[in-house]
Amino acid sequence: MKYKAQLKYIQVLSLRLFLTVLALFFFTLILSFVLSWQSWRSFTANALLAKDQLSSALIELQNKNWSESKNKLDIAQTSLLQSQNDLRNLQTNWFPAKFQIGSSQLNDLKNLNDTALILTRSALQVSELAQNLSAAAFIGTENFNDLKLNQKEAFIQALIALEPELNGLKANLDLALINLDRIHPYGILWPLKGQIKELRTQIDTGHKIISESLPILKLLPAFSGYPQTTHYLIMLQNNDELRPTGGFLGTYVRLDIANFGDIDRLEADDVYHLDMPAIGKTKFEAPTAITKYLKVDNWYLRDANWSPDWPQSARQIQTMFHAESIAGGIIEPELDGILAITPDFVASLLRITGPITVRDQTYAPENMQALLQYNVEVAYKEDDISSWDRKDIINELINVLRDKLTQLPLKRYPELLNNVYASINRGDLLIYFNDSQRQLLAKELGASGEIVNSQGDYLMVVDANLAAFKSDAVMKKNIAYRVNTETDRMSALLRLNYQHTGGFDWRTTRYRSYTRVLTPLGSELKNIIGINKDTDDFISYDDATLNKHVFGFFWSIEPGQSKELQLEYYLPMDINNNFQQNNLYTLFVQRQPGSQIENFSLDVKTSKEILKSSALNLSADSSKNGAYWTSKLERSQSFQLLTK
Repeated sequence: MKYKAQLKYIQVLSLRLFLTVLALFFFTLILSFVLSWQSWRSFTANALLAKDQLSSALIELQNKNWSESKNKLDIAQTSLLQSQNDLRNLQTNWFPAKFQIGSSQLNDLKNLNDTALILTRSALQVSELAQNLSAAAFIGTENFNDLKLNQKEAFIQALIALEPELNGLKANLDLALINLDRIHPYGILWPLKGQIKELRTQIDTGHKIISESLPILKLLPAFSGYPQTTHYLIMLQNNDELRPTGGFLGTYVRLDIANFGDIDRLEADDVYHLDMPAIGKTKFEAPTAITKYLKVDNWYLRDANWSPDWPQSARQIQTMFHAESIAGGIIEPELDGILAITPDFVASLLRITGPITVRDQTYAPENMQALLQYNVEVAYKEDDISSWDRKDIINELINVLRDKLTQLPLKRYPELLNNVYASINRGDLLIYFNDSQRQLLAKELGASGEIVNSQGDYLMVVDANLAAFKSDAVMKKNIAYRVNTETDRMSALLRLNYQHTGGFDWRTTRYRSYTRVLTPLGSELKNIIGINKDTDDFISYDDATLNKHVFGFFWSIEPGQSKELQLEYYLPMDINNNFQQNNLYTLFVQRQPGSQIENFSLDVKTSKEILKSSALNLSADSSKNGAYWTSKLERSQSFQLLTK
């Protein structure tokens, strides 16, 4: 009995202690709620006020109501600072904050609040910069032609001065992204998950725009013509007659810029007007393939872009340009840079300006290349124009286009810049500067066109149309690349399938290409099917200037027919070792500028378990046997496969 009484006493005492602790817990919770209620209410009110003011401020910014947008942003910033203080109070007074679950929720709110505060301060900075920029040049102007010299100077100088400010903005956006990444996906902010994801996307976009704008701002002095006139050579690359850097160099343009953007000289000319007078006066030994398949011993400007590395070709172009100019009795100034553009770049400009009309014919993005080719190859005869003057129409075209671009409303300049960025990404605009620092900026911008030195696997297919007219316009090209990682030495199988969809006419004939396949240095041939190694000038060698191993060969395809070539080779052992030791395979596929690839596919065979497969804007089909990607290859691509 005594034992039972003691047990009962202990049970009653335990129950009383439990109820006492429970009462204290609820009392503390209620007290915490009472003490923190004001902070919660204040935080909610300030956060909502900041949101409303931010939304209104952005509208005012778009309408260029600088003063009103600043007032609203100031209110938003004050509100967010107060809500930041409210969160600190909650960390102290809100009882659940003493535990991990409560502290974690408050940290999520803090990260979101800090992100909003950073964006508000950034918006204030952007508002001030835009207001200063507007005051410097935009007042009373609609387009670049309306600006007076002092306004152009103020405008250019104001843009150049933006660099440190934009670097600060970029750092702020980096910090905002870090804060957003700290937010738990299934915490207190889970109902806002979609909005937070959208916010992150918008910040990413802003970060990308700033990153792309910085090199442009740094390069502005190079294209401003200040403090001295700048001199450029622009090579027009016809990608219907594909050559290593983008197309045949049939036309060149001399461009001089002075006085903060004034165009002193803009003259186009036929490249043969330099090449023909130079016959017998210049001595440049032509590459073997040019000598054999174009039947010329001397090397001329029209064929100068033989290296797929744009800086190498640009230097060769510059050397030949000056030599041939002197041979023709022309003295040209030292050049600041060489640019190369394809018809696709010009078409992108026409999408901004709208169609242009020259000699009663309208040139639009869709017909510009074909119509111009017809006029300079066929129609000039019908119009009784001499072959020497057949390309004069290009001068008329570029001058009309220049006028349209300079009359473009200033508010459309961001759209123009976006088109330029897109052209750079595709390789339709290549830039080379003689100044090494400016060339580094061109590389940062992605416009240097150099052969990329990659740590992992690498592939580039380079076609050179040799005496096949404009047949690239009717070629359908497919590239399939398969990598086998399941053997002692990693091997690659490249399939090139080219189909000729044209015929024999003034524009197209049988396709004749000297093709080079660039692979990692140290690759070794295993087998080749589709050409005769003894008769088709097949060559396999390490190219020290490109830092690649090159497989080169000549092949031709008749109209209406297709041909497939299979090239199998071993990859260097360091790529194989990296995959075996680190379970990582990477591939960089560099697109030849001007090329039109119907389809590129990558198939990586592996028996290892795949943890991650990725490529920019491309999804991979993964299985226990490997990963597979497919793309139109409109730009260079990086691929990555991580296994277990």
